[in-house]
Amino acid sequence: MGRSEVQKYAYTSGRPKGSILVSSAFVLTLIASLLLWPSEAFAIRVSLKRVTFEDSKRSEILTIINSTEKEQTYRLGWRKYRMDEKKALRAVGEGEKADDIQWADDMVRFAPRRVTVPAGGSQQIRLLFRRPADLKDGEYRSHLWIVSETPPESFDAKQVGKQAVRLAVQPAISLPVFVRAGNLEAKASIADMKAVKVDSNNLKVSFVLNREGTRSIYGDVDFLCSQGGKEVVLHQVRGISVYMEIAKRYMDFDVPLNTPEKQACNNVTARYRADTEDTQFKGATLAEGSAQY
Repeated sequence: MGRSEVQKYAYTSGRPKGSILVSSAFVLTLIASLLLWPSEAFAIRVSLKRVTFEDSKRSEILTIINSTEKEQTYRLGWRKYRMDEKKALRAVGEGEKADDIQWADDMVRFAPRRVTVPAGGSQQIRLLFRRPADLKDGEYRSHLWIVSETPPESFDAKQVGKQAVRLAVQPAISLPVFVRAGNLEAKASIADMKAVKVDSNNLKVSFVLNREGTRSIYGDVDFLCSQGGKEVVLHQVRGISVYMEIAKRYMDFDVPLNTPEKQACNNVTARYRADTEDTQFKGATLAEGSAQY
């Protein structure tokens, strides 16, 4: 999802307190707005993309930022997600087997679990890792879930007509929390890269991002063009991960060609760089692939 591992969500539900009434004529427009809602309109921002406990690290501070003009109340908890080769993250259902994932939530505590933050204010959440004496080498992961409890504003249904649909929006985000034990390694490669010029202003690029080893990988993708002995930056995408439960992800990107310099290109290179905060790779290039078009 998007520019980082922090996942944003908008939920609608049947008849909760503080729900919104809208006319049926506006339903499709509202649903589209939920999918494209800017992060500033959501009541949740956080200071970290992920939390990683490794080596001697035992604590971390996460800051929740309320950038809205109203007081917000947030509830925190753990969620379990698995990564799909084509659709990024999906929730692990109750009773669903997930033997290929080692969970971290039993080892990490956080407080407080519910906070009220004034408009324009912030609140620190302290996470503590308690290492079990018998912890086996490997990577463990769970997702910290933060949801706003502040009910959305309602309005009079009479203003939009007799037929109405009741919707409630609950902004929420989650971020991965990793525990790593032992000397873990990973390698990445890009395969089957293809580039198709949709029109003069748009390029479609697809490839397979492969992962090998004993830990997840995460980083950014730079799309570059080689032209006249120099590199032209076409596009950048943040927060692309391949978690331990899968060995590859099928990637598909729209790359804009919005300048004459970019439109003159006939080749593209995808360069996958580790996140600069990754203590092992420290922003190093993990994989590259190229294609002509």
